[in-house]
Amino acid sequence: MPGTKNPDRRRIRIRRTYSVPEVAALLKVHVHTVRRWLKKGLGTIDGQSPTLIHGAELRKYLDVRAKGRKQKCGPDEMYCLSCRAPRLPILGSVYIADLNEKTVRLVGVCCTCSRKICRAGSTSRLPEYTASFGPLQRRTPSLKGSNIPLLDGDSKEQDENGQVQRGK
Repeated sequence: MPGTKNPDRRRIRIRRTYSVPEVAALLKVHVHTVRRWLKKGLGTIDGQSPTLIHGAELRKYLDVRAKGRKQKCGPDEMYCLSCRAPRLPILGSVYIADLNEKTVRLVGVCCTCSRKICRAGSTSRLPEYTASFGPLQRRTPSLKGSNIPLLDGDSKEQDENGQVQRGK
């Protein structure tokens, strides 16, 4: 069964009781995962068999568990997926990747592992981001120099010198 670190808590009905296999099927996790949650503090209705779990208790347990893993970034930090922690970007490496009328996505380079780090925010806070990260440039993705074939209907091939040859 495919598992997830953050099961969809909206599927849980708070006025219903579930057995361990029902919880596992509902949240698409393994039965052993549910039993591990029981050992770590998930409450049951009584100590009898079969083990029954109240929906409200299950949702509360998963909410607390998810909230404990969240890490809030400071005003000058971005979250690094490799380090799994908020990190400072290398000065001058931050740029705007996506921008629309309400949201902005900032991308930079982690000072610890030198990998890409991101931060989402509001366009109304762009002056704060500029103060924290320095002048921000907007970069658009480019296909120049990539090996991605363009699907424009023309078949183009390159010879060994890199010259483009029209397909016949």
